[in-house]
Amino acid sequence: MANILPKDEDLFNKIATEHIQVDPVLWNVIYQYIGDSIIVINLLVRSFIDDNQPIPKNEAKRILDYTKRLIDVIRKLSHPENISNDEKDNLFRIIKDKNLKLDPVTYELFGNYVRNDVNIINLICMTYIDTLDKREAVSIDDAKKILEHTRSTMRFLDRLREATSKKEAF
Repeated sequence: MANILPKDEDLFNKIATEHIQVDPVLWNVIYQYIGDSIIVINLLVRSFIDDNQPIPKNEAKRILDYTKRLIDVIRKLSHPENISNDEKDNLFRIIKDKNLKLDPVTYELFGNYVRNDVNIINLICMTYIDTLDKREAVSIDDAKKILEHTRSTMRFLDRLREATSKKEAF
């Protein structure tokens, strides 16, 4: 995660003082559809970086498939009213039926970090699969940037989960 800006640190403090929580259904979706996809991208990229190899274009296309899904999930979390009435996924139907949303504070943080990281990963891969781009693979330097953005998202999700989890009284 990029360094937390003072404004964002204030938002985390607001979550703590106002005891803001995220509905468990939303967390299920976040971890099942966002967290898992980020981990897959992370593992895919690491498999090439660990061998000091660039990422072939076909693998960059696979990463783009994941980022497209991530963008769709973020869109559904942002606007549950736009989830299709014939949505097949039970979790998204629950979100739509109950009109579950992230509260404004959590939503702002989520957008600042997750959406930005996903968009940067998407942009890096898109530049390489462009038909006018003659490069055969995503450079190792750009692969490292993708890897850092996956790690950033994972760190952020962990911090947000800790901040918004229900605190047990002892």
